[in-house]
Amino acid sequence: MALKGNVNMELDDLINTFESKTINKKERYKEFCAHCWYVFDNQIKSTKSEKMINKYNTMRQKAISYIVANEKRITLELTK
Repeated sequence: MALKGNVNMELDDLINTFESKTINKKERYKEFCAHCWYVFDNQIKSTKSEKMINKYNTMRQKAISYIVANEKRITLELTK
């Protein structure tokens, strides 16, 4: 995936940790979007440092933006 920095590594990790029993590609994509949101949300809730919270918020925003902008590529990755 053509994304810079830690977000690229984070997306690879998110794809690797994502599990779905859904066969439908569109549903699988929606579940992955929710999975990404909750993973970042858990990281944000588990830290007390304002700097780290801002970092995770930025990473989440960039990751979600990338996922939305590249829906076909993400869907293809999820169906491998």
